[in-house]
Amino acid sequence: MTEPVTEPVSHRQALALDPFAVLSRVPAIGNMILGVRADGALLEGLGAIDSVELDNGFAVLRGPARETRFELAAIAKIVTDQMVMKNVLPFIEIFDADGNTIAKMTALDGLERFDAALEGLARTPLDAAPPAARPGPGDGPADGPLKAAEAAGKPVTLKAVKHGVEHRWTGTLTSVSFSHGFLNAMEADMHLHIRAGAIASWREESVDGLTVFSAIDGNGKAIGLSLSIEA
Repeated sequence: MTEPVTEPVSHRQALALDPFAVLSRVPAIGNMILGVRADGALLEGLGAIDSVELDNGFAVLRGPARETRFELAAIAKIVTDQMVMKNVLPFIEIFDADGNTIAKMTALDGLERFDAALEGLARTPLDAAPPAARPGPGDGPADGPLKAAEAAGKPVTLKAVKHGVEHRWTGTLTSVSFSHGFLNAMEADMHLHIRAGAIASWREESVDGLTVFSAIDGNGKAIGLSLSIEA
């Protein structure tokens, strides 16, 4: 006898499309992981957001050593959902008009605080999202400037840029390693994960007294991840 197919329970909801109203609630969520995915690289800022300001069409979110600039006009949809690890982790996901994820903010202080922060914002139930595709890693970690910066012990700025967002972190790299097909830089307030094979080379240039390394893929295209350090 064939067992009936059951649809997964959905906690997914669309928030009313008022991007600045939603983003202005983010400090109340508390500790979070704010992640922006370049093509093959994920830059995550960890910790609370201290302030949100409106700046010439951008919402600017700031925390210690971190800044994220959202182009409000590029935001076409904002969704809340949950994932279950050891605990329930609610998150906000922001999409552009083509359905591409601009950024994801995962709350670390619990569902109750998350819901309280968003109280009063209209939500519309949605079907559960299908599992996201995850390409397998390639062969090489392309760790050049990251390992060099770790060895030098100088502050760097990591930046991930894609349509609708610019996400940056400034600090000193102390733990860069290759594991399970990913090059990882792990700090208390930042995680960087680069899929092996996503970066073929790093383009080096001088900009305003800084040496800037931009990650380039196998087709010669910049993926949107860069590292800058004082020359």
